[in-house]
Amino acid sequence: MQLIFIELSKYAFAFLICFYAAAAYHGAVIKEEKRKFTYVFQNVIMFMIHLLGFLILYQLNNEELKYLILYFAQFIYLFVVIFVYDVLYPRASRLLVNNMCMLLAVGFVMIARLDYNKCVKQFIIAAGGTIITFFIPWLLKKVKSFRNMGWLYGFSGIALLLAVLFCTEVFGANLVLELGPVSVQPSEFVKILFVMFVASMFNKSTSFAQTVKVTLIAALHVLILVVSKDLGAALIFFVVYLMMLFIATKCFWYVAAGLAVGSAASFGAYKIFNHVRERVLIWRDPWSTIDTTGYQICQSLFAIGMGSWFGYGLGQGLPDKIPVAEKDFMFSAIAEEFGAIFAVALLLICLNNLILMMNIASRCKTLFYRLVAVGIGVTYGFQVFLTVGGAMKMIPMTGVTLPFVSYGGSSVVSSLIMFALINGMYNMRQDEVEAKNETAGKNKKSKKEKNKGK
Repeated sequence: MQLIFIELSKYAFAFLICFYAAAAYHGAVIKEEKRKFTYVFQNVIMFMIHLLGFLILYQLNNEELKYLILYFAQFIYLFVVIFVYDVLYPRASRLLVNNMCMLLAVGFVMIARLDYNKCVKQFIIAAGGTIITFFIPWLLKKVKSFRNMGWLYGFSGIALLLAVLFCTEVFGANLVLELGPVSVQPSEFVKILFVMFVASMFNKSTSFAQTVKVTLIAALHVLILVVSKDLGAALIFFVVYLMMLFIATKCFWYVAAGLAVGSAASFGAYKIFNHVRERVLIWRDPWSTIDTTGYQICQSLFAIGMGSWFGYGLGQGLPDKIPVAEKDFMFSAIAEEFGAIFAVALLLICLNNLILMMNIASRCKTLFYRLVAVGIGVTYGFQVFLTVGGAMKMIPMTGVTLPFVSYGGSSVVSSLIMFALINGMYNMRQDEVEAKNETAGKNKKSKKEKNKGK
């Protein structure tokens, strides 16, 4: 009976997430006042996927009560997140909030399947981080000086990245800063500081001299990351800076020069740094070293291929055979057990987030907020591309996580902060539109009264 239930659940998971993705895109093209049914529909599907996932895990693990306890705790958390945003920030993008919760729910289920204790840790960190981020939209609206602290953002980011250089290597790279019992990956938070730095500096001026200053500081960020062997973060910083530079200056030649310098630097890094060369060689031919350095990517490809359209079923595959599956190769683990249809729909939800972010950026009148929204959107979108591309051997492995889905406290908290910032800017924009409409209504009313008096 259990096997029949799991077999049927494969199709349920696939159809449910497809319906959710379709609702996300439908909601993005209709007017705000007509989206209420879409929001409810999305929430129902999200809770169904979350419930179904934990019911299966509960059965597969000899009906251990701890899985039900964790499920109810996460259910309350997801419900509270939606409720708080709905009450405190009714003008925030509910589509973004729903998508965020959906990705978190999928991540909770898959991490619990791989390692229950890590799922508990992820949940506690996510809940604590969410409480902090509830205040971000309010602070963004109240504190206008955020746009004037460019140098503080820049030097704080550099200081954090330099601190990591003197720490113990993790998986061959300097990634983690240990603060007593707590381990933090600073690059996850520095990428937010980096976006704020670039936006603040270009908000002051986009002159050639200012551009040179900002470029030098940005290049220093990337150089430190390359030295610390955090290649994924270095690539994200580089691409994000080029996009923000183009949006700020509207100068194509700056971007062309940046791409030329970046290409030359990549070639130089390939020749100088052994770890860069090793990543490229593994990407080109992992099969010749399948028992050693190529083992991880080969197992990832096996998992994606074996999953087929609907997957093996939750708990029926072997995603734990992929080293660090819960972090760098979460997409492969999901593709194996939930199937290609589910995995593609999950990517479509991530793409929907990127579209919503770019749409919010286009509506921001102030250059600072527009650049921050673009920077966060590109950071999010490119990170998804890197982790999925690496898992599928489209590009060399970069060691970045799938936002909200992969295991990692620093990753989930930084993603929560980014989404809170985006929602804060959307909330501000909606307030501006409403104030403008009220002013227009008053002017129209006063004109009518004047005409009536005449």
